[in-house]
Amino acid sequence: MRLKRLNLTRYGKFTDRVVDFGEAQPGEPDLHVVYGPNEAGKSTLFAAWLDLVYGIPLQSPYGFLHAYPTMRIGAAIELRDGLREFIRIKRPQNSLLDAHEQPLADNAILAELGGVDRDAYRTMFSLDDDTLERGGETILKAQGDLGQLLFSGSSGLADLSRSIEEARQQADAFFRTNGRSGELHDLNKLLIELKRDRERIDTQAPRHAELVATAKRAKARYDEAAATRGKLIARKEAIQQLRTMQPRLVKLNELRAECAPLEALPAAPAAWRDEVARLRNEEIKTLTQAQANREQSERIRAEYEALAVDEVALGAASRLEALADSHARTVTAEKDLPSRRDELRELDATIRRLLRQIGHDDDPEPQRFVLPPSAVERLRGLIERISGLDAARENADDGLATARRRLADASAALEASQASAGAPRADEALLGQLKEAADALRNSDHAARRRHAARQAGDGRAALADALAALAPWCGEADAIIGLSIPEPHQLESWRARQEAFQTDIARHGAEIDRLDGEITRLTAERSALAWIGGLASDEEAAALRGERDRAWSEHRKRLDGASADQFEALMRRDDAVVGGRFAHVANIAKLQEIARGLAVAEAERARAQEQRARAVAEADALASAIGAAVAAISPLLPERWPLASLAEWLKRRESALETRRALRRAEADLTEAENDAAQLRARLAAALAAIERPCPAEDDAALLAAAQSALDVEAERKQRRRTLDERRGDVAAREQALEAAIRKRQQWETDWDEALRSTWLGAGGSAASVVEVRAALALAADLATTLKQRASLGERIAKMEADRGAFTMAVANLADELGLPGEGEAAELYRRIAERARNAQAERERKMELAKALERLNAAANDFDAKARAVDLRKQDMTTHFGVATVDEVASKLEALTRRDALRKTIGEIGAEILAAMALPTLAEAEAALSEVDSAALAAEHAQVVADEEHWQNAWRDAYAEHRDRQAQIDAIGGDGAAAALEERRRTAMLAIEDGARRHLKLRAGILAIEQALRLYREQHRSSMMARASEALRTISRGAYASLTSQPGKDGETLIATGSDGRSKNVTDMSKGTRFQLYLALRAAGYFEFVRSRTPIPFVADDIMETFDDFRAEETFRLFGDMARSGQVIYLTHHRHLCAIAREACPSARIHDLSAAPG
Repeated sequence: MRLKRLNLTRYGKFTDRVVDFGEAQPGEPDLHVVYGPNEAGKSTLFAAWLDLVYGIPLQSPYGFLHAYPTMRIGAAIELRDGLREFIRIKRPQNSLLDAHEQPLADNAILAELGGVDRDAYRTMFSLDDDTLERGGETILKAQGDLGQLLFSGSSGLADLSRSIEEARQQADAFFRTNGRSGELHDLNKLLIELKRDRERIDTQAPRHAELVATAKRAKARYDEAAATRGKLIARKEAIQQLRTMQPRLVKLNELRAECAPLEALPAAPAAWRDEVARLRNEEIKTLTQAQANREQSERIRAEYEALAVDEVALGAASRLEALADSHARTVTAEKDLPSRRDELRELDATIRRLLRQIGHDDDPEPQRFVLPPSAVERLRGLIERISGLDAARENADDGLATARRRLADASAALEASQASAGAPRADEALLGQLKEAADALRNSDHAARRRHAARQAGDGRAALADALAALAPWCGEADAIIGLSIPEPHQLESWRARQEAFQTDIARHGAEIDRLDGEITRLTAERSALAWIGGLASDEEAAALRGERDRAWSEHRKRLDGASADQFEALMRRDDAVVGGRFAHVANIAKLQEIARGLAVAEAERARAQEQRARAVAEADALASAIGAAVAAISPLLPERWPLASLAEWLKRRESALETRRALRRAEADLTEAENDAAQLRARLAAALAAIERPCPAEDDAALLAAAQSALDVEAERKQRRRTLDERRGDVAAREQALEAAIRKRQQWETDWDEALRSTWLGAGGSAASVVEVRAALALAADLATTLKQRASLGERIAKMEADRGAFTMAVANLADELGLPGEGEAAELYRRIAERARNAQAERERKMELAKALERLNAAANDFDAKARAVDLRKQDMTTHFGVATVDEVASKLEALTRRDALRKTIGEIGAEILAAMALPTLAEAEAALSEVDSAALAAEHAQVVADEEHWQNAWRDAYAEHRDRQAQIDAIGGDGAAAALEERRRTAMLAIEDGARRHLKLRAGILAIEQALRLYREQHRSSMMARASEALRTISRGAYASLTSQPGKDGETLIATGSDGRSKNVTDMSKGTRFQLYLALRAAGYFEFVRSRTPIPFVADDIMETFDDFRAEETFRLFGDMARSGQVIYLTHHRHLCAIAREACPSARIHDLSAAPG
């Protein structure tokens, strides 16, 4: 299976996004890197792939942008039968569609996966940071157990040992051998307690019956008392209602009498009650405000007429505002000019001092000593470079001396190594053959295969002996059972079918004979019973009697005497009697005839059934003889009349013995093969040692490997020393070149220094200045430039301040002449007096304008007060006319009377409603009449009697309830039939719990055994290939830090050992956390290779697992992914852009897909 294109039409954050993986290139790795920044949708892409294959779940986290009914994913997938288009939408059924949007079965994709479900896909064919970390922890928890590590690596399942331990704990929680606790123990204790409680209940049955009868009687008294008490309470409440309503009727009549005089008042709007008070207040308020308004108008008019404005000063105000900025500058200049002149003198002194330090104190043009910025920068750059150039020259000298010394040391070490080793230098090809032979012997599993085969052979011999013993009464050697004359399976099946058919026929015919015997007996009995009724003769008897009568008639005709006549008469009478009887019982005669026919048929069928049964018995005997002959042909030791079932069972045991013999032969062959492999590998290593003229020890694996490793180490040391010598020669040459370059750079600097000095006044003397002198001169020149700039700026500022002060003085004098003010004194004081006069004129003008506006407002208010007064008068006139009165106070009295009338009407209605509801009569008049007729004294007497009766029945009700409650409590304490049923229900529940627990316990135990057996089988079946692939993968990822993975036998089985490039072994539990992650990744890669070796490849997806990897290990990991991609499609998701370049470098054919790029 391969994903060619994924269409994210409406899914998660994507809309109409297509990720095209393209065609797979023959012979090239099918590796794809999907890049995108955080939140770009990389994990969404993987989730979309899973949802396409397995369906979108009922609740999906990717429906936040597109509603569930609109979600849609598409893909082009390469299957075994070619490229197919699929579409997945969000709905419960028929969610998978083809390219024409026709429904497809989910099996259209799932069949290609070979039974891998969603969870299995996540664990077996995907990796992320979390699964990588959990895998490393699993390696640590497994304590290096080889079977578990290989299983978790190939299947992606982690924490297998923890799962097995949890299952074992669950099984022990129900039952543990020799344990004194557990669920089964608790359930057994409960059954014992339930049995004891049931026995106690059975002994109290008589007492229970008596208590039940007493409780029933108490319940009857309780019901009677409760009913009587209820009636008395209802009557008491009715009497109380009547007694309550009598005073309410009196109150109703009083209110009606009070309301009658008010009925003649005319109705008025409800708002008039509040409006009358408002009109009174508004009238008073309007009169008061109008008077105050008149008084204020007169006072403001007098002030307005008395106020005069200085128009001349107002005309000068605008010109005065124009002088405000100039006035401020003049004031500031008066304060600053003395200090500024002092600063100017100080700057002149500083310039003279700097010129003196430079050596040109009498020069009239100090500006010429300011250096251009380009010259300054050039000189400073040269100054900064000189220290580095000198240090580089010194370092080059020291480095060259050190390199020459190290070269001499390396040459001496190589000569000493060659002299001490003694052995000649071996050819690289021969060394390669030696290393390959040593690795082959070290990595070979022949020792484990030999142990396994030897164990299997021993077990096979014991099993074969048991299988041969199970063939009794036959006895002999294992090879003897091969040549026995054994019936073919189809012959056995034919015998069994025929024997079953014969037995079925015999049983069927026997049952038919028994049935027919019963039928014949029944019919015979019926015939006898009918014949006995009234001496009824049968057809045969009637025919015989008629024949005797005819013969007597013939005899009488011959003789014609009295004796023959008497004999004929007697026979004739008998015949008439028989005929008459048969005529009278014609129905019984018909029944007899029917019974006779049935009896004849039954006897014929019985004879036929007996014949068929005899034939079936004969055939069965013949078959038994044939089977006996076949048994005798097998072996004379077997019983001749052996049942066919026993023969079939014996043949199965023989087949089992043959299979055991074949297994033994295979184990012996495996043992021989393992020993041959070991001999070949040892011979190969010994030949490789001899080829390089190294001594070969005795043929012991450890000694051979040690000799080979020693030879390889010697050659590796020589090679390393030669490499070191070459490197140090190159280092000396590089150091010499570096020294020459440092000298050239120093000479070039001196040339640049002379040119830079000659371009400035610093080189005017003819001799080159030193670096120290130039550095000091540059500082003085920089200070001089700064000081000259400050003096020029300060001079310009002083001149400007003096010009501003003169212009301001002239403008103020001209303005004073226009206003008629004397011009003596300072300009600032004169400006102040002019400004004060202008401010006074403006204030007077503003005051007069405010007074005019106030007069306008007061006049408008006076008009408003007049209008309000007229409106109040009109409204008062409307109200007085309505009630026919003269004043507003009289109107208020009428409104209060109307309010009282409304309140009386409301109260009358409420009391009437109460009386009507209490009396439960159709109309209020009827209720009032009924209340009027009630006798209060008689009603009080009845109330007292009802209260007394209620108390009596209350006590009776309470006593009956107490007695019933006590008896019921005693019944509940005993339990009775209900308790017995409850105990029986609890007992059944406990038994069901024991049954369920036992089933679950057995399933768990069987599952644990099956998993452990599966691990052992998996280790034996896949260990060699997976170990080799895992070793290669780990070597790739670790960049050769770990050379291989091997196994080592231990007391609990084989454990995993990693061999470093230096030959040292390390247990996986001793590895660092990062190395365990890499080991788990190597095991997962080996598991993927193992999967695709025998099944259809499935896309493998890894999600940013290289967060903690450096660039080198990331490169090797991509190289491993490239190897995996040669077997199937591999997709890597990342948000690190630099990994894309690393992937391209490790696997040039890798394709990069950028999710951050614009779609399309």
